[in-house]
Amino acid sequence: MGGLRLFFVTDLHGSELCFRKFISAVSIYKADAAIALGDLAGKMVVPVMNNGNGTYDVNFLGQAIHLNNDSELQKQLEKVNAIGFYPYMTDRKEAEELQKKPDEVTTIFHRLINERLQHWVELADEKLKDSKCKIFMAPGNDDPFEMDPILEASKVMKSAAMKNLDVLGYEMITIAHTSPTPWDTPREWNEEEMAKNIDSLASTIKDMKHAIFNFHDPPYGTMLDYAPKLKDNRQSAGETEHVGSKSVFAKIKHYQPFLGLHGHIHESRAAQYVGRTFCVNPGSEYGEGILRGALLTLSDTKMKSYVFTSG
Repeated sequence: MGGLRLFFVTDLHGSELCFRKFISAVSIYKADAAIALGDLAGKMVVPVMNNGNGTYDVNFLGQAIHLNNDSELQKQLEKVNAIGFYPYMTDRKEAEELQKKPDEVTTIFHRLINERLQHWVELADEKLKDSKCKIFMAPGNDDPFEMDPILEASKVMKSAAMKNLDVLGYEMITIAHTSPTPWDTPREWNEEEMAKNIDSLASTIKDMKHAIFNFHDPPYGTMLDYAPKLKDNRQSAGETEHVGSKSVFAKIKHYQPFLGLHGHIHESRAAQYVGRTFCVNPGSEYGEGILRGALLTLSDTKMKSYVFTSG
Protein backbone atom coordinates (compact mmCIF):
# COMPACT_ATOMS: atom_id res chain seq x y z
CA MET A 1 0.00 0.00 0.00
CA GLY A 2 1.46 3.37 -1.05
CA GLY A 3 1.44 6.67 0.78
CA LEU A 4 -1.73 8.66 1.26
CA ARG A 5 -2.17 12.35 2.03
CA LEU A 6 -5.16 12.80 4.32
CA PHE A 7 -6.49 16.24 5.29
CA PHE A 8 -8.63 16.29 8.43
CA VAL A 9 -10.73 19.08 9.95
CA THR A 10 -13.45 19.19 12.56
CA ASP A 11 -15.93 21.51 14.31
CA LEU A 12 -16.75 23.93 11.48
CA HIS A 13 -19.88 25.05 13.37
CA GLY A 14 -21.62 26.70 10.45
CA SER A 15 -18.68 28.87 9.38
CA GLU A 16 -19.12 29.66 5.69
CA LEU A 17 -15.54 30.91 5.52
CA CYS A 18 -14.09 27.76 7.07
CA PHE A 19 -16.06 25.46 4.79
CA ARG A 20 -14.90 27.34 1.70
CA LYS A 21 -11.33 27.08 2.99
CA PHE A 22 -11.84 23.33 3.45
CA ILE A 23 -12.88 22.99 -0.19
CA SER A 24 -9.88 25.03 -1.34
CA ALA A 25 -7.47 23.07 0.88
CA VAL A 26 -8.25 19.83 -0.96
CA SER A 27 -6.28 21.01 -3.99
CA ILE A 28 -3.83 23.26 -2.13
CA TYR A 29 -2.56 20.34 -0.03
CA LYS A 30 -2.90 17.84 -2.89
CA ALA A 31 -4.94 15.61 -0.59
CA ASP A 32 -5.89 12.09 -1.65
CA ALA A 33 -8.67 12.07 0.95
CA ALA A 34 -10.27 14.80 3.06
CA ILE A 35 -12.47 14.39 6.12
CA ALA A 36 -14.68 16.95 7.87
CA LEU A 37 -15.96 15.53 11.15
CA GLY A 38 -18.81 17.51 12.88
CA ASP A 39 -19.94 19.69 14.44
CA LEU A 40 -21.39 21.22 11.27
CA ALA A 41 -24.22 23.30 12.72
CA GLY A 42 -23.76 26.86 13.92
CA LYS A 43 -24.82 27.99 17.37
CA MET A 44 -26.79 31.22 16.98
CA VAL A 45 -29.38 33.12 14.97
CA VAL A 46 -28.67 36.84 14.49
CA PRO A 47 -31.83 38.91 13.85
CA VAL A 48 -31.35 41.65 11.25
CA MET A 49 -34.00 44.36 11.59
CA ASN A 50 -35.41 45.87 8.40
CA ASN A 51 -36.41 49.43 9.30
CA GLY A 52 -38.58 49.78 6.21
CA ASN A 53 -36.70 52.79 4.86
CA GLY A 54 -33.70 51.12 3.25
CA THR A 55 -31.72 50.90 6.51
CA TYR A 56 -31.13 48.01 8.88
CA ASP A 57 -30.06 47.40 12.47
CA VAL A 58 -28.26 44.39 13.90
CA ASN A 59 -26.67 43.50 17.20
CA PHE A 60 -23.55 41.52 16.35
CA LEU A 61 -21.01 40.26 18.90
CA GLY A 62 -22.43 42.64 21.47
CA GLN A 63 -22.22 45.69 19.22
CA ALA A 64 -25.24 47.62 17.93
CA ILE A 65 -24.65 48.25 14.21
CA HIS A 66 -26.69 50.55 11.95
CA LEU A 67 -26.56 49.74 8.23
CA ASN A 68 -27.36 52.61 5.91
CA ASN A 69 -28.05 50.70 2.68
CA ASP A 70 -28.17 47.28 1.00
CA SER A 71 -24.45 47.36 0.24
CA GLU A 72 -23.60 47.69 3.93
CA LEU A 73 -26.18 45.01 4.68
CA GLN A 74 -24.52 42.48 2.36
CA LYS A 75 -21.10 43.11 3.89
CA GLN A 76 -22.55 42.57 7.36
CA LEU A 77 -24.31 39.36 6.33
CA GLU A 78 -20.99 38.03 5.05
CA LYS A 79 -19.41 38.71 8.45
CA VAL A 80 -22.23 36.89 10.25
CA ASN A 81 -22.01 33.90 7.89
CA ALA A 82 -18.21 33.77 8.09
CA ILE A 83 -18.13 32.94 11.80
CA GLY A 84 -20.94 30.40 11.67
CA PHE A 85 -23.96 32.40 12.83
CA TYR A 86 -27.24 32.53 10.91
CA PRO A 87 -28.62 35.95 9.92
CA TYR A 88 -32.41 36.16 9.98
CA MET A 89 -34.11 39.03 8.17
CA THR A 90 -37.02 40.33 10.21
CA ASP A 91 -38.60 43.51 11.56
CA ARG A 92 -39.27 44.74 15.06
CA LYS A 93 -42.88 43.60 15.09
CA GLU A 94 -42.04 40.00 14.17
CA ALA A 95 -39.04 40.00 16.53
CA GLU A 96 -41.25 41.01 19.45
CA GLU A 97 -43.75 38.28 18.57
CA LEU A 98 -41.04 35.65 18.32
CA GLN A 99 -39.85 36.44 21.84
CA LYS A 100 -43.13 34.92 23.01
CA LYS A 101 -42.84 31.85 20.75
CA PRO A 102 -39.69 29.87 21.62
CA ASP A 103 -40.87 26.83 19.63
CA GLU A 104 -41.14 28.95 16.50
CA VAL A 105 -37.67 30.34 17.12
CA THR A 106 -36.34 26.77 17.32
CA THR A 107 -38.07 25.93 14.03
CA ILE A 108 -36.43 28.93 12.36
CA PHE A 109 -33.04 27.95 13.79
CA HIS A 110 -33.27 24.42 12.45
CA ARG A 111 -34.43 25.65 9.06
CA LEU A 112 -31.41 27.94 8.80
CA ILE A 113 -29.07 25.10 9.86
CA ASN A 114 -30.45 22.88 7.12
CA GLU A 115 -30.33 25.63 4.51
CA ARG A 116 -26.65 26.31 5.28
CA LEU A 117 -25.79 22.62 5.03
CA GLN A 118 -27.75 22.26 1.78
CA HIS A 119 -25.78 25.21 0.42
CA TRP A 120 -22.51 23.53 1.44
CA VAL A 121 -23.49 20.29 -0.27
CA GLU A 122 -24.34 22.14 -3.49
CA LEU A 123 -21.12 24.17 -3.27
CA ALA A 124 -18.97 21.07 -2.76
CA ASP A 125 -20.77 19.17 -5.52
CA GLU A 126 -19.97 22.00 -7.93
CA LYS A 127 -16.44 22.92 -6.85
CA LEU A 128 -15.17 19.36 -6.31
CA LYS A 129 -16.98 17.54 -9.11
CA ASP A 130 -13.73 17.02 -11.05
CA SER A 131 -11.52 16.36 -8.04
CA LYS A 132 -9.93 12.94 -7.57
CA CYS A 133 -9.83 13.47 -3.81
CA LYS A 134 -12.20 11.31 -1.78
CA ILE A 135 -14.29 13.55 0.50
CA PHE A 136 -15.96 12.35 3.71
CA MET A 137 -18.24 14.30 6.02
CA ALA A 138 -20.02 13.50 9.26
CA PRO A 139 -22.07 15.36 11.87
CA GLY A 140 -21.16 15.77 15.53
CA ASN A 141 -23.00 15.81 18.82
CA ASP A 142 -24.35 19.35 18.25
CA ASP A 143 -25.98 18.43 14.93
CA PRO A 144 -29.72 17.70 14.62
CA PHE A 145 -30.62 14.41 12.96
CA GLU A 146 -32.48 16.08 10.09
CA MET A 147 -29.07 17.07 8.73
CA ASP A 148 -28.23 13.46 7.85
CA PRO A 149 -30.42 13.13 4.71
CA ILE A 150 -28.94 16.37 3.36
CA LEU A 151 -25.43 14.93 3.67
CA GLU A 152 -26.52 11.64 2.14
CA ALA A 153 -27.69 13.47 -0.99
CA SER A 154 -24.25 14.87 -1.84
CA LYS A 155 -22.72 13.68 -5.10
CA VAL A 156 -19.10 14.12 -4.04
CA MET A 157 -19.06 13.95 -0.22
CA LYS A 158 -19.66 10.58 1.39
CA SER A 159 -21.76 10.73 4.55
CA ALA A 160 -19.77 8.71 7.08
CA ALA A 161 -21.66 8.50 10.40
CA MET A 162 -22.17 4.94 11.74
CA LYS A 163 -20.59 3.36 8.67
CA ASN A 164 -17.47 1.44 7.69
CA LEU A 165 -16.13 3.17 4.57
CA ASP A 166 -13.08 2.54 2.40
CA VAL A 167 -10.58 5.40 2.48
CA LEU A 168 -8.23 4.34 -0.31
CA GLY A 169 -7.38 1.03 1.34
CA TYR A 170 -8.03 1.99 4.97
CA GLU A 171 -11.26 0.99 6.72
CA MET A 172 -12.81 3.97 8.50
CA ILE A 173 -15.59 3.73 11.06
CA THR A 174 -17.24 6.97 12.19
CA ILE A 175 -19.14 7.94 15.34
CA ALA A 176 -20.73 11.38 15.62
CA HIS A 177 -22.01 10.96 19.17
CA THR A 178 -20.12 12.01 22.29
CA SER A 179 -20.35 11.16 25.94
CA PRO A 180 -22.83 13.35 27.90
CA THR A 181 -22.29 17.12 27.97
CA PRO A 182 -23.81 19.79 30.24
CA TRP A 183 -25.82 21.08 27.27
CA ASP A 184 -27.84 17.94 26.44
CA THR A 185 -26.94 18.03 22.74
CA PRO A 186 -28.77 15.92 20.10
CA ARG A 187 -26.20 13.11 19.81
CA GLU A 188 -25.01 11.84 23.17
CA TRP A 189 -24.50 8.37 24.60
CA ASN A 190 -23.56 7.31 28.09
CA GLU A 191 -20.30 5.42 28.32
CA GLU A 192 -21.99 2.02 28.20
CA GLU A 193 -23.82 2.94 24.99
CA MET A 194 -20.63 4.36 23.52
CA ALA A 195 -18.73 1.15 24.21
CA LYS A 196 -21.51 -0.99 22.75
CA ASN A 197 -21.71 1.03 19.54
CA ILE A 198 -17.94 1.10 19.09
CA ASP A 199 -17.87 -2.69 19.44
CA SER A 200 -20.67 -3.03 16.88
CA LEU A 201 -18.85 -0.92 14.28
CA ALA A 202 -15.44 -2.39 15.08
CA SER A 203 -16.81 -5.87 14.41
CA THR A 204 -17.13 -4.90 10.72
CA ILE A 205 -13.41 -4.17 10.37
CA LYS A 206 -11.39 -6.87 8.62
CA ASP A 207 -7.91 -5.45 9.17
CA MET A 208 -7.43 -3.39 12.32
CA LYS A 209 -3.85 -2.52 11.36
CA HIS A 210 -5.32 -0.49 8.48
CA ALA A 211 -8.30 0.89 10.40
CA ILE A 212 -9.26 4.48 11.19
CA PHE A 213 -11.47 5.36 14.17
CA ASN A 214 -13.09 8.63 13.11
CA PHE A 215 -14.76 9.50 16.43
CA HIS A 216 -15.91 13.01 17.29
CA ASP A 217 -15.29 12.38 20.99
CA PRO A 218 -11.58 12.26 21.89
CA PRO A 219 -10.12 9.61 24.21
CA TYR A 220 -10.31 10.57 27.88
CA GLY A 221 -7.16 11.47 29.79
CA THR A 222 -5.06 12.48 26.78
CA MET A 223 -3.71 15.73 25.34
CA LEU A 224 -6.72 15.73 23.01
CA ASP A 225 -9.47 16.28 25.58
CA TYR A 226 -8.45 19.18 27.82
CA ALA A 227 -11.22 21.79 28.20
CA PRO A 228 -11.86 24.70 30.56
CA LYS A 229 -13.30 23.44 33.82
CA LEU A 230 -16.96 24.30 34.31
CA LYS A 231 -18.52 25.66 37.48
CA ASP A 232 -22.30 26.10 37.26
CA ASN A 233 -21.98 25.55 33.48
CA ARG A 234 -19.55 28.46 33.22
CA GLN A 235 -15.87 28.29 32.35
CA SER A 236 -13.49 28.67 35.25
CA ALA A 237 -10.55 30.87 34.26
CA GLY A 238 -7.23 29.09 34.23
CA GLU A 239 -8.56 25.65 35.18
CA THR A 240 -8.84 22.71 32.79
CA GLU A 241 -10.00 19.12 33.02
CA HIS A 242 -10.25 16.01 30.86
CA VAL A 243 -13.71 15.76 29.25
CA GLY A 244 -13.36 13.07 26.57
CA SER A 245 -14.83 9.59 26.54
CA LYS A 246 -13.43 6.86 28.75
CA SER A 247 -15.00 4.26 26.46
CA VAL A 248 -13.28 5.76 23.41
CA PHE A 249 -9.96 5.55 25.24
CA ALA A 250 -10.59 1.98 26.40
CA LYS A 251 -11.67 0.76 22.95
CA ILE A 252 -8.70 2.38 21.21
CA LYS A 253 -6.42 0.64 23.72
CA HIS A 254 -8.25 -2.64 23.11
CA TYR A 255 -8.51 -2.61 19.30
CA GLN A 256 -5.37 -0.59 18.50
CA PRO A 257 -6.47 0.76 15.11
CA PHE A 258 -3.85 2.48 12.98
CA LEU A 259 -5.30 5.99 13.35
CA GLY A 260 -7.72 7.91 15.59
CA LEU A 261 -9.32 11.13 14.27
CA HIS A 262 -11.06 13.28 16.86
CA GLY A 263 -12.51 16.74 17.55
CA HIS A 264 -15.19 18.11 19.90
CA ILE A 265 -12.74 19.91 22.20
CA HIS A 266 -11.73 23.02 20.29
CA GLU A 267 -8.94 24.01 22.67
CA SER A 268 -7.10 20.67 22.60
CA ARG A 269 -5.14 20.79 19.38
CA ALA A 270 -2.77 17.89 19.87
CA ALA A 271 -1.47 14.55 18.70
CA GLN A 272 -0.31 11.58 20.71
CA TYR A 273 -0.11 7.83 20.62
CA VAL A 274 -2.53 5.70 22.61
CA GLY A 275 -0.64 2.43 22.56
CA ARG A 276 0.16 1.92 18.87
CA THR A 277 -2.68 4.18 17.68
CA PHE A 278 -1.78 7.65 16.47
CA CYS A 279 -4.56 10.02 17.63
CA VAL A 280 -5.04 13.61 16.53
CA ASN A 281 -7.36 16.54 17.27
CA PRO A 282 -6.70 19.53 14.95
CA GLY A 283 -8.71 21.89 17.17
CA SER A 284 -11.07 24.58 15.95
CA GLU A 285 -11.13 28.37 15.68
CA TYR A 286 -14.23 28.65 13.52
CA GLY A 287 -15.36 31.75 15.46
CA GLU A 288 -12.38 33.64 14.03
CA GLY A 289 -12.90 32.22 10.55
CA ILE A 290 -9.65 30.24 10.91
CA LEU A 291 -9.61 26.71 9.54
CA ARG A 292 -7.51 24.45 11.75
CA GLY A 293 -6.52 21.14 10.20
CA ALA A 294 -4.13 18.22 10.24
CA LEU A 295 -2.34 17.02 7.11
CA LEU A 296 -1.32 13.41 7.62
CA THR A 297 0.90 11.34 5.35
CA LEU A 298 0.17 7.65 5.81
CA SER A 299 2.47 4.92 4.56
CA ASP A 300 0.94 1.47 4.95
CA THR A 301 0.78 1.00 8.75
CA LYS A 302 3.15 3.88 9.57
CA MET A 303 2.46 7.55 10.21
CA LYS A 304 5.09 8.98 7.87
CA SER A 305 4.50 12.59 8.90
CA TYR A 306 1.91 15.01 10.21
CA VAL A 307 1.57 18.78 10.10
CA PHE A 308 -0.95 20.99 11.84
CA THR A 309 -2.32 23.55 9.37
CA SER A 310 -3.95 26.93 9.85
CA GLY A 311 -5.53 29.20 7.29
